[in-house]
Amino acid sequence: MTTGQFLTTLTLATAALALWSYVRWPGAAPATMKGAAVRVVMSLVLLQVGAFAFGLGIAAAPSLAILMLVGTVVPVLTFTFLASIWFLKVCADQVRG
Repeated sequence: MTTGQFLTTLTLATAALALWSYVRWPGAAPATMKGAAVRVVMSLVLLQVGAFAFGLGIAAAPSLAILMLVGTVVPVLTFTFLASIWFLKVCADQVRG
């Protein structure tokens, strides 16, 4: 498996996990545009923090790269996709009225 294939698979897997979370726990979605926007901003901040933590972890212990990937990248990407789904849901709800 090439690096590109792995990253594509990882991205699709985290998106599927976010979609599953959205369907599994519908009550967790924010009801207002403000709540959805706050979660999107939180996800963007977490992307930066997660990338920094991932870089520090790889620099400290390259042999634990997979553990760092699963511990930082997967949760952050999943939350980012979930926040995007929530934001789109709130936007669609407002269009419907």
